[in-house]
Amino acid sequence: MMSTLSSGRRTRRHAVRFNRPHVDIGSATDVGRVREINEDALLVLELRAPRQGQVVLAVADGMGGHKAGEVASALAVEALSRSVQSAGDADAYDELLVRAATLGNETIWNAAAEDAAKDGMGTTLVCALVDAEGHVVIANVGDSRAYAYVGGDVYLVTADHTWVNEQVLAGVMSQREARVSPFRNLLTRTLGNSPSVEVDIFSSLQLDAGDGLVLVSDGVTGYLDESDIASILTETGSAQEAADRLVAEAVERGGADNATAIVVRR
Repeated sequence: MMSTLSSGRRTRRHAVRFNRPHVDIGSATDVGRVREINEDALLVLELRAPRQGQVVLAVADGMGGHKAGEVASALAVEALSRSVQSAGDADAYDELLVRAATLGNETIWNAAAEDAAKDGMGTTLVCALVDAEGHVVIANVGDSRAYAYVGGDVYLVTADHTWVNEQVLAGVMSQREARVSPFRNLLTRTLGNSPSVEVDIFSSLQLDAGDGLVLVSDGVTGYLDESDIASILTETGSAQEAADRLVAEAVERGGADNATAIVVRR
C-alpha cells in the first residue's frame, strides 16, 4: 500500500505522485499568498487486499478559529483513511464513503465538544473511490468540488452546499450573480457543524482511457473555471504536472486562500 496524507502544512508546496497500472495520480497543495496556515488536507490512499486495485482520494478544506480548521480537515481525512482501510470487500462503494464521511463528522463534532477553543470548527470534504476498471464513486459535503475530464472537456460532478447555489437552484440567482455574491462562501453543510450530516453521492462516472478526475478546494475554483481546468489537463502530460499547474495558477491569480488539487488520469 502506498499513501499520502497531508494537512496543516506551513510550507508553500506539497506534491506527491502515484503511478499504478490503471491510473496516474498527482496531488499538490499551497498555503497561498495571504494565509499563514494551510487548513486544507488531502489524502491519496491505495487500498490493500481485499480491495486491491482501488484508490481513495480526498480534499478537505477546514474552517474555524485558533487553528481549528487545520484540525478539522486533518480529522476528516484521518477518519476517512481509517474507515476505508477497515472495510470488507463486500461493502458497496457508496456505503463505504458515506460511512467514512459520517465517522469524520462525528469525530470533529466530539473533538469540538471536548475543547472550547475548537467550538464551531468544521470542514468540507470531497472524496472519491476509483477502482481498477475506472469506475468512480464520489462523496461530497460542502463546496470542495469534483470535476470529470472526458473527451477534452471538463464538467462539474458535485453540487456545492452553499447559500448562493441554493439560490441558483431555486431560480432566484444566476450563476454569474452567484460567482460575485459576497455570500458565495457561506456554507450550508459541512462536516462537524451538527451531530449528523447528509452526504451526497455521485456514482455514474466511468473513466475510460484518456479521461480524468479532479478534486479541488475552493482556493482553486475561486480562480479557475471549467475551461481553465480543461486547458491545463489537455496541455500537461502527467497527473502530477496537472495538479501542480492547477495550484500554481490559482496562487498566481490571487492566492487569497489555500489551494489544493488531486488529479487522476486513466
